[in-house]
Amino acid sequence: MEELVLTDPVVVPEKTTNKYRVVAFTMNMEHISLPSTEPGFVTIELRSNHGEPLNHAYFGNVATNMIKTLNTANLTTKSMHKRILEKLANDGIIPGTVTGAPEPPVADDDGEI
Repeated sequence: MEELVLTDPVVVPEKTTNKYRVVAFTMNMEHISLPSTEPGFVTIELRSNHGEPLNHAYFGNVATNMIKTLNTANLTTKSMHKRILEKLANDGIIPGTVTGAPEPPVADDDGEI
């Protein structure tokens, strides 16, 4: 394999990732995706405080139950993003504590939300 050896190496300072936020969330009750043979698929895209992505997916019954739970949840008392982040933390995907408040909706040029 050919490669270029730099005359002056690029040194990347150490980065400390200390938080993530939800940037995308998709759910599908009918899609079957391996390793599961059951329908249900949820993908979550997170972004770190450095802008680096972290993706996670749930499959089958776990995904379907997550979708049903979010569908019937009272999102005025706890936001969907907070619920997603707490699930990831409780499942050991990204251990930590959820902090902050949901961002309010922003109106478009017509004043619609």
